[in-house]
Amino acid sequence: MSDILNTIDNLPDISFIDGLTLENIQSQMLSDFVAKYQEITGKKIQLSKSDPNRIIMLGCAQLIYQGLQNIDKGGKMNFLKYAYDDYLENMGALKKVTRNPAKFAQVPVKFTLSGKREAATSIPQGTRVTAAYEVYFATIEYAEIPPGETEITVMTECTEAGTIGNDFAAGELTTLVDPIGFISKVENTQKSTGGTEVESDQNMAERIYLAPSSYSTAGPDDAYEYWVKDSNPFIGDVKITSPTPGLVDIRFVMTDGTVPDDTTIAAVTAAVNQRGKRPLTDQVQVKRPEIEEYEIDVTYYINTSDSNAATAIQAQAETAVEDYKLWQASKVGRDINPDELIARLNDAGAKRAEVRAPAFRVIGETAKAQCTGVNIIYGGLEND
Repeated sequence: MSDILNTIDNLPDISFIDGLTLENIQSQMLSDFVAKYQEITGKKIQLSKSDPNRIIMLGCAQLIYQGLQNIDKGGKMNFLKYAYDDYLENMGALKKVTRNPAKFAQVPVKFTLSGKREAATSIPQGTRVTAAYEVYFATIEYAEIPPGETEITVMTECTEAGTIGNDFAAGELTTLVDPIGFISKVENTQKSTGGTEVESDQNMAERIYLAPSSYSTAGPDDAYEYWVKDSNPFIGDVKITSPTPGLVDIRFVMTDGTVPDDTTIAAVTAAVNQRGKRPLTDQVQVKRPEIEEYEIDVTYYINTSDSNAATAIQAQAETAVEDYKLWQASKVGRDINPDELIARLNDAGAKRAEVRAPAFRVIGETAKAQCTGVNIIYGGLEND
């Protein structure tokens, strides 16, 4: 979770019904009924669990509580801490922030003729290629192989929006779905990228929080951060520095802790340099963070009293190490900290952990940690 989302999440809880619970309402209604009955009749009444009056009161209390819950929800949906789905989108509209739709993955595909021809060979728009007839890519424009040439590379787009079209390796899309005369071979020339799902509530809430910084041209750190994250929903932590007067240095990582590729760097560079976003005197450079490599070498032990859960704890320890790697990689300038690894292993159920690597290391504010190897050893059971 980003610092901004932590800030939002840590805001004080609020209640539009003064924290009333179902038990509060039931107790109050029963008490009021007994008091009113005595006032009218002059007699005391004891409501047993099977008393029809008691059952009616409890049923009414349930309905009243449900109504109060709707009132509470309606009020909370006006606050970023609680809003979700359509409520969040309506909040965003007040700050001119709209949810980013799903995007289609793209990849260039090379079409090759069986030999040179005297006539041009047409590649119609919408010509499809695939790897295994499950996910299809279609050419986004008309193209043709000129006379005397044998190949042409055309940009294609996945026919389904979302991440389903990502990560087809170069040379994996080799089946031509819509036959074209004289075409003997098709293949994608690089890995498919760019597909995204509909923006999550968390990402949108973060952009809404940063939106006021975008009302003027970028200049403050969070203004540049807003435009960087606005350009791509897969961008995670962003670090803005100014190493020299007038120079703005932007480094960022993706939500999965990886460094951005050239396409993402170019897109962010274009986004933050648009007229009306960048002050005239700012020189903006967008780069990948420097990489600080480290390895994990750890042995952990489990209490004898937890022997029945040892198998589950071992699985949780493996997960804890993976989570630590992501935590370490997901923030620019985060020092390499073995104490966090120990804490996560303890939370997973380990009695103790001996960490031989990594050692604590301070890294530069524009660098990120990257794990290059893991050696995790289960040392066995130890007495409590």
